[in-house]
Amino acid sequence: MWAGRGCGRLAGMSPASPPRRETALHLLFLHPDGERVALHSVSVTTMTYYGEHVPNAAPAHLRARLLRRLHFRGLGEEGGVRRAESVWHLHTDELDRLEWRAAWDLTEVQRTWVEAARTPATPRRAPWMRAEWHTQALAWLDAELAAQGLVRRGGPVTLKHWQISLLWRVETDGGTRVYLKAVPDFFRREVAITPKLACALPSSAPPVLAADEARGLLLMGDAGEGQDAPDLPTLMQHLAWLQRESVALLPDLPLPDHGPEYVLSRLDALFSAAALLVGEEGGLSADEAAALRARRPKLEAALARLATSPLPRTLGHGDLHGGNVVARGESFTFLDWSDVSRTHPFLDADAAYFLPYDAAPAGGRKVVEEAHDAYLDAWADFAPLSELRALHADALRVAELYRALGYVDGIQPHVEDPAEWRGAHLPHLRKLLKD
Repeated sequence: MWAGRGCGRLAGMSPASPPRRETALHLLFLHPDGERVALHSVSVTTMTYYGEHVPNAAPAHLRARLLRRLHFRGLGEEGGVRRAESVWHLHTDELDRLEWRAAWDLTEVQRTWVEAARTPATPRRAPWMRAEWHTQALAWLDAELAAQGLVRRGGPVTLKHWQISLLWRVETDGGTRVYLKAVPDFFRREVAITPKLACALPSSAPPVLAADEARGLLLMGDAGEGQDAPDLPTLMQHLAWLQRESVALLPDLPLPDHGPEYVLSRLDALFSAAALLVGEEGGLSADEAAALRARRPKLEAALARLATSPLPRTLGHGDLHGGNVVARGESFTFLDWSDVSRTHPFLDADAAYFLPYDAAPAGGRKVVEEAHDAYLDAWADFAPLSELRALHADALRVAELYRALGYVDGIQPHVEDPAEWRGAHLPHLRKLLKD
């Protein structure tokens, strides 16, 4: 059911067989005495970046729980194999099941991992990266399941464990599957808004069984499965329906305004050398930065046209892509309302973002265009179709600014380790250079 935050998905990409993974995974444990460490290294073929499968790689029968990812480095692809190195800090109470040694006995590189693990927690560290959180969260989960007449079957399966969220899949007696999601303080609005959306507009969010805003916890039911090839016109019509129905809810929802005016107000910061990482590794070159800034007048004009358009402001998701939509039968449900806001509807309405990364539907961009036509038909009572198409063309362009700000304003200033998100906004800005 669940995926996570994603970047651009472009129509017209060629199908490709996914490469095989081969990751050198290092699991680091610190002894309570502060001097000894245990390092367990294995080679795995599963994903490790988000924490999924990592506890399973611990020594047999050891009950270990994730704390933090300390290091991840892609080593490139060769011969159809994608190699990487991943280091995770884990905690266990079963100290006698590990082989301990002095930290000075490790290599110089391994000692840097130990120092990173020893770094004292800051207020920005996600709660689930502390050893005591796991037990407390399980107690909350079991109590809320009991209130629903359910009993947990086995331990939770980690789907995501990173700075911006934690996600567990939990099986219960009777075959009911539920999900526990935890968010940091800066995404706490998701916990307040999701139950309201699930109640008022059931297909807008998964069913919510319990929510604890103070702890940043959501317990949700299963809403369906991800779609490799969704029916794009129907999905876009569903989005338009949701947006239109949300207008009546907005006065009762405490949401920030992330409409065209907000995007316009942040252009100076977004186009600054610091934000563009000009001349830095992974950043824009001086020529790219100049080309992007040269497009600013046209972008400002597009934002101004959207700001004065006849369409109402609606509920905004802020990160709509193929990983944040599931389906059951012919019914779609959107996931992950961490960036929820009040905005112009067209800023969320790019059907290309619902395509898989490594495949395009039959017909390529024509399917995306047909999906956009289906979407715009739902707004035909607000303006002639020709005007709607022009506004939507404006929105497709400036929506890349809107999405980039989701990182620049929504994540980078708030996480403990901003290096993980350094440059995450740049793919959206680079798309503007292709116009």
